[in-house]
Amino acid sequence: MSKNMGSNKITLLLALSFLFSGLWAQEKSNKKEGDTLPLEAERTFTISTSEGSWMSLDVSPDGQNIVFDFLGDLYQLPFSGGKATQLSTGLAFDAQPRYSPDGKSIVYTSDKSGGEGIW
Repeated sequence: MSKNMGSNKITLLLALSFLFSGLWAQEKSNKKEGDTLPLEAERTFTISTSEGSWMSLDVSPDGQNIVFDFLGDLYQLPFSGGKATQLSTGLAFDAQPRYSPDGKSIVYTSDKSGGEGIW
């Protein structure tokens, strides 16, 4: 019985050391509230185009607008044509936008939280 009790104490000590070693290994983060990606953009570029490929799009329920993804950002364009308005920016890859049935919201996939999710 005492041999088994000694083994239990060792197992408990090992489990506690693994638990607390993870807490000690965590680094302080300088992330501000609302930051989602740990990266910061070092460079930017401007692009002007009138066509794209491998894009997902959706037409608003009222037929007035089109929402689409292009190079990881979301844009909205009047159905009649014109200039697209950029809806999302940054390092996150936003894609596959869809209007809500009432047209007031847009749902899309993004990796802005560190893994692919629905926003």
